[in-house]
Amino acid sequence: MRPVSAVPNATVLIREALAGTGVELVASCGAEAYDAAAPPAYRSGVWLPGARGLIVAGSAGPALWRRFREDMRGERAKWDQPHPLDRFVSAILARGDAALESAGVRFRRFEAAFHANPRVDFVAMARLVNLGRPGPFGMLIHPEYGAWWALRGAWLVDAEVDPPLAIRPPCDGCPAPCVGGWSHAGAAATVEVRSRCVVGQEARYDEEQIAYHYDRAATVARLRGGAD
Repeated sequence: MRPVSAVPNATVLIREALAGTGVELVASCGAEAYDAAAPPAYRSGVWLPGARGLIVAGSAGPALWRRFREDMRGERAKWDQPHPLDRFVSAILARGDAALESAGVRFRRFEAAFHANPRVDFVAMARLVNLGRPGPFGMLIHPEYGAWWALRGAWLVDAEVDPPLAIRPPCDGCPAPCVGGWSHAGAAATVEVRSRCVVGQEARYDEEQIAYHYDRAATVARLRGGAD
């Protein structure tokens, strides 16, 4: 086993491995912070004894979707898979696995996929690393991308990680036009509500991407029929 001082920063490894994939929001925190928030059955000692940190990764804007559509071009059969976008994301996250393995870093990966097992609280983990803060309509709001981002994967790692991001809560001082004022807190994250958020509208998803997230079955059927 290599000495602790020789183990590379795992946050840097993941960030470099995912660069250019569309899953490029990467942040982390120490294992102590993770364990303080996790239920006993989900603490790091259960999943990865000796873990030193948590890394969380997400996608923002239309970049991931556009790479996904390029991957699907001309591959009608891929649309027959139950969750084709999850498959594509899983292959991207595997790049992070490969980088950690190459560096000799022990890890346990989690996915935010529809059928992921085990199911972990990605929202809680994203809050720990400061990828976003709760908004008035049930989503974490990213300080740059607003409501147009998504959590994709996480790793517990036995290596040094960066501290949580330093962010200013994006909703502080906002009159919440997304829900017509803070008195309507708890509104559902509809397309209309997300579109009224004053943060990150330049990162709005492509219309086809929005359709996939809100009516996946109908959108897949249409895309399968017109696979190009």
